[in-house]
Amino acid sequence: STLPDTRDDWNSEDGAVAGAGDCRGTKSPGEKSSSEEEGEAGDERCYMTRKTTQKLADGLMRFSIDLLREVQLESNRSNVILSPFSIALALSQLALGAANQTEKHLLEVTHLESVPCLHDILGILHRKLTASTLSLGSQLYLQKGFEVKQTFLEDYEKFYGAKPMNLSGISQDDLVAINNWVKEVTHGKIPSFLQQLPENTVMLLLNAIYFHGFWRNKFNASFTELGTFYLDHGGRAVSVEMMKAYHYPLSWFTLDSHDIQVAKFPFKNNVSFVVIVPNQKTSHVLENFSYKQLCKCFPREVLTTVTIPKIKLDYQLELKQVLSRMGLQELFTNPNLQKMTEKPLSVSSVQHQATLELKEDGVEASAATSVALSRSASVFSLDRPFVFIIFEEETGIPLFIGSVQNPSGDAAPRIQEPRDSREATDANEHHVPK
Repeated sequence: STLPDTRDDWNSEDGAVAGAGDCRGTKSPGEKSSSEEEGEAGDERCYMTRKTTQKLADGLMRFSIDLLREVQLESNRSNVILSPFSIALALSQLALGAANQTEKHLLEVTHLESVPCLHDILGILHRKLTASTLSLGSQLYLQKGFEVKQTFLEDYEKFYGAKPMNLSGISQDDLVAINNWVKEVTHGKIPSFLQQLPENTVMLLLNAIYFHGFWRNKFNASFTELGTFYLDHGGRAVSVEMMKAYHYPLSWFTLDSHDIQVAKFPFKNNVSFVVIVPNQKTSHVLENFSYKQLCKCFPREVLTTVTIPKIKLDYQLELKQVLSRMGLQELFTNPNLQKMTEKPLSVSSVQHQATLELKEDGVEASAATSVALSRSASVFSLDRPFVFIIFEEETGIPLFIGSVQNPSGDAAPRIQEPRDSREATDANEHHVPK
């Protein structure tokens, strides 16, 4: 999918994105959410207020779109998944040690320059999300013997609950130590993060994230069967395992002006899986689509016959080229990191891995079932390429963004008579509320 340039498409005063601010917020601007969401520094301005959360959500959504667009430019894989939150977290940790133009560019590229008490707020969010929703690790590794300022070490630990780690200088030992650390913080879900260390590593930024979404309304595994996923309108298709539900409470709508359908599948733990499905080519799916509409458009849930592919996505990449194209090339050449060290220092590598698995979740298949198989009046089939965003509902923070062109991975497509993608839903569409 080709993504739009978001710089002029957003106005944070127009409302929050999916879940933040006007969508779910019940507290008045400036009101403290709870005592546990107080900033570590004890500054009375460093609270997770509704206004601060909205600025953070808006900024991270812009960053998400920019990031996905750039990754898709260089990716030759059919499916992409990224965690803009964890990448922004790693870059913000670096910004803690940056000064002048380097700090300015880091905050501008992540669109977080307007968030007050940024490190306090990100630290609070990191603790909150890893306690309830995510397995996430973010770590800074430095060359053996490299001296770092004590103030940076103290701030890094205060805000992010960790200390930068030193490499031993023995490549194989360092590789084992890094992979063991990632395996531990992701509870074994990412067992082998790096295959080798970049040559002449001086500073390494690592972040790994794993999320297993547990549906609020589970899919019954006995209804899962092989179905058709249409790769394009030229008749190319693949067979994939499709989960099915006949009376699924789903909030979804059709946006005729952009020829797309949007649906929100709620997970447990206050997280939602939002899919954006074009009825034509995916290359223009987000061209003029403003994400702030996601907040205002979702109607109440209606019982729907739903078909959705089982998905397991695992995506790892070196972000050096992507971040350079986004305006951070100085990180890898001559950054100003004087708050971290007086010595010349540049980033050797930024490694990212995101893993996502969507399945029925624990409902065992049974030989016989008494569930009626009548279709609901409303029908939603996720059987063609789509873009997805996983939001933390309370804050509106985008945890993941990605696109699925072929859920069967590299399986060879077959030619199948293309069908009208609207035929199943024309009579029962949910349009955007006027």
